[in-house]
This record gives sequence, C-alpha cells and structure tokens, in this order.
Amino acid sequence: MESYTQNQLVTKKEQVYFALILLLSILVYLVLAISIIGMIVILVIIGLSLFIHGLTIGGIRRNGVKINDEQFPEIYAKAKVIASDMGLEKMPDIYVVESEGILNAFATKYFKRNIVVLYSGIFDMIEYEAEKEVLFILAHEFAHLQRKHVLVNIFLLPVMLIPFLGNAYLRACEYTCDRYAAYYVKSFDAAKNALTMLAIGKELYPKVNQNLYMKQLESESGFFVWLNEKLSTHPHLPKRIYALSTFFAADTTKKLKEPKRQVWIGLGSFFLAVTILSIGVIFGFKLLEKSSLFSEMVLGVEETTPLMNAAASDDAELIEEYLAEEAEIEAQDIDGSTALLWAVQMNSYEAAVTLLENGADPNTVDFYEGTPLLTTLYNEDIEMAQLLIDYGADPSITDSEGMSAYDYALEYESAEFIELFENN
Repeated sequence: MESYTQNQLVTKKEQVYFALILLLSILVYLVLAISIIGMIVILVIIGLSLFIHGLTIGGIRRNGVKINDEQFPEIYAKAKVIASDMGLEKMPDIYVVESEGILNAFATKYFKRNIVVLYSGIFDMIEYEAEKEVLFILAHEFAHLQRKHVLVNIFLLPVMLIPFLGNAYLRACEYTCDRYAAYYVKSFDAAKNALTMLAIGKELYPKVNQNLYMKQLESESGFFVWLNEKLSTHPHLPKRIYALSTFFAADTTKKLKEPKRQVWIGLGSFFLAVTILSIGVIFGFKLLEKSSLFSEMVLGVEETTPLMNAAASDDAELIEEYLAEEAEIEAQDIDGSTALLWAVQMNSYEAAVTLLENGADPNTVDFYEGTPLLTTLYNEDIEMAQLLIDYGADPSITDSEGMSAYDYALEYESAEFIELFENN
C-alpha cells in the first residue's frame, strides 16, 4: 500500500465542514454569552447528556468483557500496534458487549479515558478467520479518537444540531476514519470486507460481489435514497467502499456516477408540495375570515363587540360611553353570549352592575342554553349571583340538560347558593 501522511488521509470535506461548524459555533457561543439564560440552557443540555452518557458507559464497563493483555491477548496485541502507529498516546480501553446480532461499534470518552465498544456480532468474526476485518473496525474507532472527533463534537453541539450540516460533517469524518483504518491495518481488502459485512452479515459477506454492490450507487437512486443519506450520520455502505476504492485503488476502480435527475425531480416536487400546502393554508385562513364576515353580515353575529370587550375588562366608564353611543346591549357573539354574560364570566362586577342598571337581561341565554346565573355557579361567585338575583335572575331556568341553577347547586352541595336560591 502506498505511503501516506495523516493529513493526506483526512478528507477535504471534513476540513471544510469542520471550519464552517467551528465558525458558526463560535458565533453561537458569543450570542449565548450575552444571554445568561442561553448559557444555562446549553450547560444543562451538555450536563444532562454527560450524565446519561456516564450511566451508559458505567454499565458497559461492568458488564462488557474488557479486552487486554490477558483477555484475548493476541488480537489486543495487534490492536496496540495499530493504536501506537496511529499516534494515540494511550491505548484505549476496549469492551465487547452482547448485541443480539447487531453489528456496530463506537468510540467515546469517559472523563479522561478513551473507550472503544465493540458489539459481539463484530468481535465474533475472529472465529470466522476475519481478524483483520475486526482490526479494521477497531482502527476506525481509534481514528475517531486520534482525530478527536468525540471531544470536538461535544463543544460543537449547538451547531451539530442544525439539520443537514451536522450530519454532513459526521459523514465526512466517517470517510476519514475509513481511510485511517484501511491504511493502518495495511489491508484495503479487509476494509472492503468489513464494510460489506456491515451490509449483509458476517456469514454471507465473502459471497458478495463487491463491484456489483458498489454499482448500486448508480442503479439504486432517487430522491428518498438521497434524502435518507443526507439525514444520516453515516454514508451509505456502497459509497464508503467506493470512496476507499477511488482513494487506494483509483487505477483499477471503475468510475461510478450517482444519477441526480430523480433527486432534482424529487426536490422540485417536494418544494412544489410545500408551496401548494402553504397556499392552501393561507387560502383556508382567508375562507375562515370570509366565513366570519358572512356570519356578521348575514346572521348578524360578531365574534365580540367593543361593549363585550369593555365588559370583560370590567371598564364601567367605557361601557357607559358605548351605551351613550347607542351600542346594542343585547348583541350576541358567535356563542350567543351578551356583554352581561362576558362580564359575569370574567367576574367583572362593576361592569355587570352598569349593564344591569342600563337594562341588560339577567336571564339572557346563550347558544348552549347557559344563563348568567349558571355561570356564577361555575365560577363560585356568590356576590355576582346575588347581584343577578337582585335584578330579577330566575334560578329555575333550565339548560340543555334540563338542569336549573338551583339543581346544580344541590348537585354540587353548594350551601351558599342553595340558601340564596331558596330565599329568592
């Protein structure tokens, strides 16, 4: 395999996305620094994430099998050589955990410790004479630690949450780590095999035609295929194999091109659908406005009148002004409520007095057959109830359920209201 420096192994996209995310993160932190609340929110999110992460890793450290000089020493010795060649100052702790067949691995930090966790589905491959494939997976995770991706991602957290941008950076990091792993394991074939294994499993991957698998980049395309990758933290597996092939074996790798026509059609259709939906929502609101106007013009029903608003805010002086201007005291809103019902509902006592003194009907009924007196019972406003009684409110008027204010007072065992109604 040709000799490379570590800088040559890093993909250009990783460098570009990192610079962009770093710049945006600095700007975000500067803005948050102005707002104490903003900084507190970020610190709480980071603190909570670290706490949950600590609990998870705590369980792995106790339950997982730690690979070391005495536990699976042969593969551990080879992993140590790779870690040293890669430039890691200290060998990461390696744990293997049961995965019920799931093939995965990840690198993380636990305080000052570097940790790599291998799922047993991958580690089992040492029993299938695929030790180099296992070492490729380990080296890939070592590369994340060597490149400090885990640590950096914590500090870039606010911007990493931006849709598409954060995932684009993470995908670029995966390409870099694939290069690192293939180079330090010194086996391009093991790299391709390991990635193929992630696609189909540890038993069937040797039977896969990897060239045909890579060609799925051309044959399996479209808007949703494209969008699935853009929303993912990892590139699609055929793409990772093809990227390694074009880097380490460019002369023997046939060039592939992902069709973009269906992607552009899909994007155009998506934005067209969003536009149509937005127009529909706006049109719907316009219809609602026209519907309200129709109610006002044809049915004589308004949402609220200035008199109702004054009643709700208990503004007796403003009520007097509106009445002096011949405002309709018994006008109803869309629910059939009058200004008096609004005053009673909002416990606006002075407004209620003013309206009653000016002839408001204390027995007015809304569209739900509710009366002001019934409302005082719901509000437990005995003072308002007494006022309505004084102006002729009738406790025996029934609602749509056939229940009167007196009936409800008995049902609720409200002694004050029972006494008031019985005495009137």
